[in-house]
Amino acid sequence: MRKRMRAALLTLTLMLALLLPAVRAEEEGEVWTLITQDGQTLTQIGTVVSKGDEYVAQNNSLYKVIQVDPQKKEAVVQEMGQETAISQAFFEVRRTAQNAKRVGLYCTHSDESYESGDGASSVDSGWAGIHDVAATLKSWLEDKDVEVLFDTGTFLPHDAGAYRRSRSAMTDLVKQGPAAIFDIHRDGIPDASQYETTVDGEKMTMVRLLVGRSNPNSQENKQFAMQLKSVADETYPGLVKDIFIGKGNYNQELMPDSVLLEFGTHVSDKEQVLASTKYMADVINMTVFGGPAGYSKKAQAQEESAAPAPSGAVTPGSSAAPSVTQQSARTATGESGGSGVWVAIAWIVGVVVVGFIVFGVIANGGFGGFGERVKRFSSEVTGGLFGKRPKS
Repeated sequence: MRKRMRAALLTLTLMLALLLPAVRAEEEGEVWTLITQDGQTLTQIGTVVSKGDEYVAQNNSLYKVIQVDPQKKEAVVQEMGQETAISQAFFEVRRTAQNAKRVGLYCTHSDESYESGDGASSVDSGWAGIHDVAATLKSWLEDKDVEVLFDTGTFLPHDAGAYRRSRSAMTDLVKQGPAAIFDIHRDGIPDASQYETTVDGEKMTMVRLLVGRSNPNSQENKQFAMQLKSVADETYPGLVKDIFIGKGNYNQELMPDSVLLEFGTHVSDKEQVLASTKYMADVINMTVFGGPAGYSKKAQAQEESAAPAPSGAVTPGSSAAPSVTQQSARTATGESGGSGVWVAIAWIVGVVVVGFIVFGVIANGGFGGFGERVKRFSSEVTGGLFGKRPKS
């Protein structure tokens, strides 16, 4: 009997060992490191990197991925030269043909949140920390008289099919005639310091721009990203971290002026993340609509009175924050955001059950009398609460 129990425990241990890495990967995502040919680390990014991907560093140096190691999650890059920065004067005449001062926002990975501020890195409910970021960006854009179409839909689970599910949201936004569309995300790297910056004396997080290279609009999307970065570099140095041009398409083939924005990472301070939205809204307004740098008299008056953002913005401690903010705040007290954990537990329980069945069949030479053995074993494990109590 002891030999059989040891065999059962070994079987279950092996099955759990196979399961847990998958659960961990689903929770944290993949973190890749970009390395130069001479072994210098350039950056980390929380997405799969493929051969042929490109990377524009903060100093506009262009790199191309020439080798990948899926086991180590490392990619070797080759320097290709410099991307040309675009003068801010270009944007004064760029958008004269736009019919409406309108942009679209949505969040493909609608579970993304911040451990500092939301209490969890992922919130599997209707409103997550990343929606707070988008809502605050929306408020700052509206302060500049930009109409914002904000799709608050959820596209769970957070997997490879999320972009397929969010495609309908972007399609609907395109139909409403925006000048540009932004998919709002946060990164998944475990080092918050890689995103920390100071702009105009204020601590905040940097913004990473992502472009998909597997679509007909790839060059236009990349050009748009470079325009955003050029304006940010000239107006608010240090705000834009870099640009990653990855293998996917991110639904960007639906519109040339579309880009994915990553605000900090899951371990960033959420207050610092929200602080960056004010400056990014200014960059968007200047880039897309040729607007002047700075803020309206309304925003200036609020800042002078210590209000952190325009009315309706989602900011920590703001009495004007909309009620939806409270939905994401509940994760800090454990009222939501735990469904991913329960799914993992359900899988583990399922594996345990299957393990007992497999062990019982193998160890006893077939299914004969197996039901009685299961009842007896259940009774022994649970002290007679479940199953059939043995006579002796």
